Amino acid sequence: MRNNREKLNILIIFATSVSVNFYYGSIGVFPIDTFAFFDSANLINKGLLPIRDYWTSNGFLVDLIQSVFFKLFGSNWKIYLLHSSLINFLFTFMTYKFLINEGLSKEISLLYGVSVGILAYPSVGVPFPDHHSLIFSIIASYFFIYSLNKKSNLFLFLTILFLFIGFLCKQVPAAFFIILIGFYLIYFSFKSNNFKLLYKAVFFALVIFFIFILFLVFNKIEINNFLIQYIFFPLSIGSERSNSLSISSIIISLLNEFKFFTILLLIIFFQFIQSEQARYKLKLKKKNFSIQVFFIFLVLICIINQEIMKNQNIIFFILPILLGLIHSEIIKVQKKKYLIYIVLILNIFITFKYHERFNENRKFMELEKIDKAIFVKAENISQKLKGLKWLTSNYNGKLEVEINLLQESINFLRLNKKNSVIITYYQFINSELDHEIYSPNRWYTSDGASYPLKKNKFHEKYLNFFKNKLLEKKIKKIFTIKPLDKDVFVFLLKSNCVQTLKINDILSEHDITNCFAKKN
Repeated sequence: MRNNREKLNILIIFATSVSVNFYYGSIGVFPIDTFAFFDSANLINKGLLPIRDYWTSNGFLVDLIQSVFFKLFGSNWKIYLLHSSLINFLFTFMTYKFLINEGLSKEISLLYGVSVGILAYPSVGVPFPDHHSLIFSIIASYFFIYSLNKKSNLFLFLTILFLFIGFLCKQVPAAFFIILIGFYLIYFSFKSNNFKLLYKAVFFALVIFFIFILFLVFNKIEINNFLIQYIFFPLSIGSERSNSLSISSIIISLLNEFKFFTILLLIIFFQFIQSEQARYKLKLKKKNFSIQVFFIFLVLICIINQEIMKNQNIIFFILPILLGLIHSEIIKVQKKKYLIYIVLILNIFITFKYHERFNENRKFMELEKIDKAIFVKAENISQKLKGLKWLTSNYNGKLEVEINLLQESINFLRLNKKNSVIITYYQFINSELDHEIYSPNRWYTSDGASYPLKKNKFHEKYLNFFKNKLLEKKIKKIFTIKPLDKDVFVFLLKSNCVQTLKINDILSEHDITNCFAKKN
């Protein structure tokens, strides 16, 4: 009977976390984010690789995972969503098991777990580096807690492995979690004067790192290129952004944008103090590890990361986890039913609030002011996008115009793809054309986050990388699709060497033959 109930719970978790992500992930697009890993993953299966063949500052592993999905099941929209949906299921399931381990019943853990599944990935729907990195890092935190409680080498290894996976998806917040867990490992080692746990963690890290280096060497990805693109260049961006961060700005955010987090953190801190006082009165030995303190630090680094990244809020799905921990502590210490009811009601309120804002209104995709009932079937653009409801904020009320322009552009590019690259936010077009050449850069943003601008110390490296890829592929033409134009690459080439021809209102053809012409 118990096994049947457990199977039913897992089935509910799977059905909820996958179906909600599929449903809401198929409502609308924010092209630069939505299609970030579509073309690139498809082209990995044709022999191209991130770092080696195109400049990328994050999302390295997201690309590779998505390429496996495309390789096994074909490159289309539903398989694209399958990737993120399964990650959503994994996280929901691990949260469910974690809360059971913290003393909650399976039914109550299911409630909090389903709340997490509704809020975690559906806000963006498609594979996204920020979500991958944060989710894998939190799962690593679960494993870390298990490793301490159970004194398990397996869980310690999984901790290191999932931190590494999170880091390869995106450097932050995974790097902050590595620092947090690393600090705990060092602290426990010195406090107990027993360094076995630390030595094992270092050994596991070295093994994983060695395997990764072999992967780079085997695939002819230069280690120096990886370090520049994935470590040093992002660090140069992060240092600029972190300089604008202050304690006062974090406090203001806690009081304004993260009010629920502030309230729950104060409750968790109060519960920690209360439990410590109770242990003191009973003259019990002080705990070596407090989950409450650990999660306070965990939430704070998530908020700091959110402030540094300056993007849409993605951390609200941690709230049900915090409520689950508060619920667990009430059962262990306070044992007051009315407090449990308050926590459960608050969880339902928070789930509905953020579900409405980020899932129903698609706030992360900048679609909160768009009528979701007016959409165009994306299969009208490409059969690979079948199942997607096409909505964009740029063409609100004029979707047919966007669809017609994209169709016209794709038809033109299909006849003119030889020796060319396509620079666009609509990064499904290469897959639709079955084009085998990819742009030398994954993203083209004007803020210096996707590639080094002239003032950045790695600009010269990027310039040489970009030019070498154009020469290597014998590129004669670069096509741009608005909102991108030649400004995203012309500064890397000789002045006045680009000849531009406007094809339609969004598509332009740029002849770069003269940019590499040899002098007599």
